[in-house]
Amino acid sequence: MEDQLIVSGGKHTLHGLNFYLSYFDDIAKVLDREDQCFIVGGWVRDRILGLPIGKSVDVDLLTTGDPVKIAMNLAERLGGDFFIFEKKGLLIKRPIIATVVLRLGEYRYRFDFSPLKGKDLEKALIEDLRDRDFTANALAVSLDDVLSIGAKQTILYDPTGGVKDLEEGVLRPVSLENIKKDPVRLLRGYRIAVETELSLTEEFEEFASKEANLLKSSAPERVNYELFRIMKSPKAPSVIRRLLDKGVLRVVLPEVEELKKIRDQGDRHIYPLDEHTLKTLEFLEEVLRDRAKYLPQEMIGGIGGIKILGEFSDIELLKWSALLHDIGKPGTFEIRDGKVTFYNHDRLGEEITKKIGKRLRWGSQATSFVAKLVRYHLRPFYLRESRQRGELRARGKAKFWRECEDIASHLFLLSIADAMASGDSKEEVSALLDTIGDLIEFKKELQREERDKPLLSGREIMEILKVPEGRLVGKLKNALLIAQMEGRIRTKEEAKRYLIEEFRRIKEESDESDTP
Repeated sequence: MEDQLIVSGGKHTLHGLNFYLSYFDDIAKVLDREDQCFIVGGWVRDRILGLPIGKSVDVDLLTTGDPVKIAMNLAERLGGDFFIFEKKGLLIKRPIIATVVLRLGEYRYRFDFSPLKGKDLEKALIEDLRDRDFTANALAVSLDDVLSIGAKQTILYDPTGGVKDLEEGVLRPVSLENIKKDPVRLLRGYRIAVETELSLTEEFEEFASKEANLLKSSAPERVNYELFRIMKSPKAPSVIRRLLDKGVLRVVLPEVEELKKIRDQGDRHIYPLDEHTLKTLEFLEEVLRDRAKYLPQEMIGGIGGIKILGEFSDIELLKWSALLHDIGKPGTFEIRDGKVTFYNHDRLGEEITKKIGKRLRWGSQATSFVAKLVRYHLRPFYLRESRQRGELRARGKAKFWRECEDIASHLFLLSIADAMASGDSKEEVSALLDTIGDLIEFKKELQREERDKPLLSGREIMEILKVPEGRLVGKLKNALLIAQMEGRIRTKEEAKRYLIEEFRRIKEESDESDTP
């Protein structure tokens, strides 16, 4: 910000190239001649801070033209997706947001267009900026200025002192009243702070702790978006810890608040339940960062490849599983024969996770994925114990792959983090890694051996079940192969009966996950 010049109160000049993006040229071409357009919010903030652009790009724009028309024309020009979001409420200043989303490989660009109305354009812009959440976001530059030859004279509109706060590394609300108008800004503050490394003001955190209940009025989809953005950050554990400590998380995830009730988890744990959960999330970040240290390439190559809710992935879902893996313990706590027990907490945890996913609008795919990780998070530990007793047989290994193949890589990483957060010794963690290695080697052997070809071919499976070629056929074929390895199936007739039962089970699971 060395080249910044203060023009007058609320205005500065910066070099326009600071804010340039090649797609701004396309936006300019779909504007009518008389339309004015301003780039506002996070894009301006992050360019001033000099943050890397990254693979997910979000740009907010205010325009005097028709946002819907502009966005539709831009989507057609770029080959992107177009949709409209309407906000309802008497106090909403920007009731319609027209959005264009463009995906190019790993990169995603999102452009949100909102209306700017008023006879005095500059006055209307200032009013809009003063109505925003944080001073760091109440910044704007003219698209014309950014694209003009004299871009070095770009005027930066800053009516709330955002530039000064950025220089001081502070994320300050424009006003607490603005936070009240849109309570999801409570979560957004914590999310922006971790993404930009700005410090929240003491006033904001006190307000967030005192007024957290305001979040109950926020749309679940918007709450979920902020939580997923937090999970996306490598610093997610520290943010979740702060949200829990400040009492904010109890409003949107009261189930996590319940973890605080379990102070003694028995001999196998060194931390109270809430601390163990946070430690699991912390260790998971380390394990994810060093995943090649724990699993072979063929097991980690696909991690991050499942896309969820547009811009998120299975990595965020894995972090959710770390936060929720013991969510069933408060409801299963008992003392039996003088010992603390949590029998079937994995099963109860699965049901609670499904309820959370439904409430926060995760969608059936994401909900089923996290719920299954919670349901089976103990399985690697049971297998470790069997192996240590010399009782881990082919049948147990085959059963694991039959039930957990689709989540195996994620489950292994979760179990390693869980073990570390439980205070397992180096020997115990090493034994877990050896067990995981045995399971992976068993799977390789399963794939290598020609003698273990399925009794039914893919074509026969398609004919028996009247289903088309696809992933389902491959899944059923693999399940059949594992059942053969276990010795449960020896003839074609047995294979046909098993196939029909397995197909019915998969269909029932799919129907349950899609039930609203």
